[in-house]
Amino acid sequence: MAAFTPEFLEAQKQKLTAERDRLQTELRVIDQELIRLGQSQSDEGAGVGNHMADEGSDAQEQETDLTVRANIEVMLGEIQHALTKFETKTYGICEDTNEPIAVARLEALPYARYTVQAQEKREVLGTYRPLPTVR
Repeated sequence: MAAFTPEFLEAQKQKLTAERDRLQTELRVIDQELIRLGQSQSDEGAGVGNHMADEGSDAQEQETDLTVRANIEVMLGEIQHALTKFETKTYGICEDTNEPIAVARLEALPYARYTVQAQEKREVLGTYRPLPTVR
């Protein structure tokens, strides 16, 4: 493992855990909102004279909630991946180069998988799959 201090590692783990918990709470809120919107559409559909703008607004709100929910699920996956790296003692190590990720990068993005250079290479190549190890 990179030469990260135990205090730094613990702080990062706490950040990730807190963010995971916050996002899980946000997911529950969104799920409740989606249920409410579904019930609202069901209730309004039973009546006569629903205004098309109201129905469109509910549909747009539901679409927005679903998009936000999908983004949160992706973030939760990244956070969970980072938390498992603590167990395997690989937290802070670039998944492409096996080089340590800069502390400043990890502080800004605690779930970072790659060094800045490796991330830039991925963006140029347009890939999110693991790259072959370059040594």
